[in-house]
Amino acid sequence: MTLRKLIPSVVGAALIVASVVTAVYWTQFRFYVPPDSCAVLKRKTGTELPPGVSIATQPGEKGLREHVLGPGRYFRNPWDWDWTLVPLTVVPAGNPAKWEWVHSLDESQRARIKAGDFKFQGEYPQVGVVTRKIGKEPRGGQTLVDRASGEKGVWREVLTPGTYRLNPEVFSVEYHPAVVIPAGFVGVVTNLFGEDVSGEASSTGTAPQATQPPAITAPPSGKDATNPPDANAPEAGDPRKKVEADTMTSITRPLAEPGERGTLRNVLQPGVYFINPKLQRVIPVEVGYNEYSQVKVSEAENNRISFSSETGYIIKIGVTVIWGIHPTHAAQIINEFGNIDGVLDKIISPQLRSICRNIGATYAARDFIQGARREEFQRELTAELKRVCGEKHVDVLLALVREVEVHAPDERGGEVTEDLKKTIQESFLAVEKQLTNEKQREAAIVKATLEEEKKKIDIARETIQADTRLMVADIQADGEKESAQVQARANLEAATIQQQVAEMDAKRTEILGQAAADVERFKKEAEAKGYKMLVDAFGSARAYNLYTFAENFQPQSIKLIFAGEGTFWTDLGKFEEVGAAKILQSAGTHPPEP
Repeated sequence: MTLRKLIPSVVGAALIVASVVTAVYWTQFRFYVPPDSCAVLKRKTGTELPPGVSIATQPGEKGLREHVLGPGRYFRNPWDWDWTLVPLTVVPAGNPAKWEWVHSLDESQRARIKAGDFKFQGEYPQVGVVTRKIGKEPRGGQTLVDRASGEKGVWREVLTPGTYRLNPEVFSVEYHPAVVIPAGFVGVVTNLFGEDVSGEASSTGTAPQATQPPAITAPPSGKDATNPPDANAPEAGDPRKKVEADTMTSITRPLAEPGERGTLRNVLQPGVYFINPKLQRVIPVEVGYNEYSQVKVSEAENNRISFSSETGYIIKIGVTVIWGIHPTHAAQIINEFGNIDGVLDKIISPQLRSICRNIGATYAARDFIQGARREEFQRELTAELKRVCGEKHVDVLLALVREVEVHAPDERGGEVTEDLKKTIQESFLAVEKQLTNEKQREAAIVKATLEEEKKKIDIARETIQADTRLMVADIQADGEKESAQVQARANLEAATIQQQVAEMDAKRTEILGQAAADVERFKKEAEAKGYKMLVDAFGSARAYNLYTFAENFQPQSIKLIFAGEGTFWTDLGKFEEVGAAKILQSAGTHPPEP
């Protein structure tokens, strides 16, 4: 067999082998990753990993690969590689159209905030907290690690809303709602890790223990809450000047700066923040003014403040306090009291009761029923409560006394209380009734005077109307007369103008006729002068007439009859030319006519 015959066979065999290899490679080595998935690779052959290493980082090492393959088409040797399709990690972005901004918290919401499980309603965005399960051991036993460190532990960084390709065998993701601070709130941030304010660094990942704020004792509960204080209890100084509560001294943890563990001085303004909940804790605090009331809700729930008056009667009042927190003081208040309820339980409520008891002891029972003295008590209560709460960075706008009850000291049936209130009220009612009668009498006099003045006004109105009608008639007659005179003068002036127009029209016609005659005369004279100039140019009138005859002569109208050569008719054309020339010649010899 020759070489030329072997070449086609070798080429055909090579093409067959190439087709088989391509088919095997396309069917056995190819795999597809859908758009919503990624592929986790694991090499089945190669160099064994070093002891303590779980992820292969070198090309020829055997084991799990940290990086995954995104959606698309890939080719891998199935004898060397194994792959598994897993879903992509998707951090939801939420739906802003369904966000519910809360402007004021009710009691149940405040209780949930206190318990630490309150969340605003709506589909808010989330963050992904990533934990690296495989990698190097963290330095110093840290729980939070940096993303680029490759160490095991929780990443300090969080995944913001989006889609990520993460290896589920290397990473685990926890989803937490993003921090949402609605309008009317600020966020108080507490660093769970970092350097302690005292200088001790926290790197173990253990959350700091909450510091105990200074406790302010509340008023006695039960029976003592509604009874007046013991009159024999020692009290130093003037009770109107000195108002203070029993307190338990305790050291408050100072505010932290960025990088330190504890409550940060700066707060978060309204907005959405992607914060790692394992690194920082955010407490939403409502700023602005709120209402706090100690009143009688029902017979079973009576929160009125009870104290003894100067005259020994028991006074029970209901008070509503309008208070608020400035954003610049929110962090300090949360750091000291833990939550907003601490402000109510440890500042406003006990101080309100203490101030009412101390200031109320200087007023008589009658003063709490009279308007002026009661208002004075309310002003003193508001001023003192503002001062005491202001020292704790709590703003008090108003303390309003809403309900007052006066009871006898012995509490015997309540008739004395009713008689006292009734007597005081009746005395005030009698005075007010007398004032009312006097005002009614004065009103009757004024009413009679008013009716008299009304009648006078009606008479004056009729008089004015009659005078007005007369004046209107006179003015109308004068106007009509003046109008007639004006119309007559206008007609006369119009006739005069029309006569002048007619005269001007006659003059115009005369001028136009004279102009037309002059034009016609000038035209005739111009034509005559033109003819005269032509006659003078030809020398005589006879020459001009011959010129006119020659110019208007039409030879085409002459019919020639051929009668043979040499006849008169044959030479007629030459004769005409010779004749005309002779005539012109003879005309030129005669002198021009005068």
